[in-house]
Amino acid sequence: MQLSPEARTFLDDLILDMLDPVSDFSHLHYLGEPEMKEVQSLDMDRRKNDWGNLCQYKNDNLTVMAGPKPKVVFLGDSITEFWSIGDPELFEPGVINRGISGQTSSQMLVRFWQDVVRLNPEVVHIMAGTNDLAENTGYVSDEAFKGNIEAMVTLAQSHGIGVILASIPPAGSFGWRPELNPPERISVLNQWIKEYAAQQDAVFVDYHSLLTDDGAKMSENLTHDGVHPHREGYARMQEAARQAIAKAQK
Repeated sequence: MQLSPEARTFLDDLILDMLDPVSDFSHLHYLGEPEMKEVQSLDMDRRKNDWGNLCQYKNDNLTVMAGPKPKVVFLGDSITEFWSIGDPELFEPGVINRGISGQTSSQMLVRFWQDVVRLNPEVVHIMAGTNDLAENTGYVSDEAFKGNIEAMVTLAQSHGIGVILASIPPAGSFGWRPELNPPERISVLNQWIKEYAAQQDAVFVDYHSLLTDDGAKMSENLTHDGVHPHREGYARMQEAARQAIAKAQK
């Protein structure tokens, strides 16, 4: 099942609106539109038939494997997926984006072999956790999240791939799960990610500190919905990402 051209255009417009620092973006503006219902229906269908979304990059991966060795693969959720639109300068030749909107660390682990290991990059950049805490696929304990990160790091390092572990970006709340209160868990897990990266000789990159003023919420001037950075947020992340990649390549 594929999105209709109308729904694809609708989704592209939504993302561009969300990434525009001067827009008056609101998810409420898009809810109820028939194209949004089509997008949501496709998402539900994928969850039933391709839980890990193994098919999304299938053809793109064949192209990558037929070319030069990639410098780095960015693995993550929507914050990663939208990054190459929000800051295309970072995604120069050899920098591959393998983010998928809505994914948890469990889903990233399921596709880690085909979307990372088979591409044989020098480095993998892993940013996960937002949707684990938002319970997109059900409750995920801290230990389950840690186990997924450990498994991905083990897979990467056993195949000679350098690892960058990113902090979970700040979020004071989730608009689609307003009953949850993520800041404390984000803080605890980010401390663990930092310590685990040091133990495993991986590179830790702290985007959380770059995107928050109060240590909990994403800064209002860097986001429209409190979860996804817009272009100014991604611009703030770029230099930290470049430094992490350079360090991981040494």
